[in-house]
Amino acid sequence: MRRILIATVGAVVIGLTLFWFMHALITGSAKEVKKTDDLGGIEFVRLKRDESLETRSREVPKKPPPPKKPPPPPKMKTAQVNKPNPQPQQMNIPNVKLPVNTGSGPFLGSYAKASDFTGDGELIPLVRIAPQYPRNAARDGIEGWVKMRFTINPDGTVSDPDVVESQPRRVFDSAARRAILRWKFKPRVVDGKPVAHQGVQTIEFKMGGE
Repeated sequence: MRRILIATVGAVVIGLTLFWFMHALITGSAKEVKKTDDLGGIEFVRLKRDESLETRSREVPKKPPPPKKPPPPPKMKTAQVNKPNPQPQQMNIPNVKLPVNTGSGPFLGSYAKASDFTGDGELIPLVRIAPQYPRNAARDGIEGWVKMRFTINPDGTVSDPDVVESQPRRVFDSAARRAILRWKFKPRVVDGKPVAHQGVQTIEFKMGGE
């Protein structure tokens, strides 16, 4: 019994000691927490809204005055340069004689001269187109003539040309036919009216002779 009583007393003492020790720990930590409560913090303060608003009036700025007319730029003096007198240059230009009415198309050789057209005395040509010299004939230096028969219409134009005779044959026929179709004659007038009639014309082809 004695041992039980001693053990009971010892257990009570130990239990009380433990409770006291735990109480001391708890109270000590609470004091430390209170000491650290003074730490700085962030405070949120709600500002009052200013309900009085100021109204500003916007004015259109005035237009600036127009700029004054700038003064004229100063006149610049230019140095006078003596122009050299051009000396005429002598050039040897060959004398080339070609008829005025040469027709159209590329130049293929010499042209038949205007004085080489012969025909009837009643035929009065108003427009005469010189035929182009055939290329082969001009290259070979061949000369000749073509006698043409054709119709002169009431308006003076030419139609239905036909080769009567040529020398040499068929060398200048096409050139003479193309040229005579572009001629224009003075029409024949009978009883006050122009009428068609036949005409004959000889066209000579010469290589630049007088």
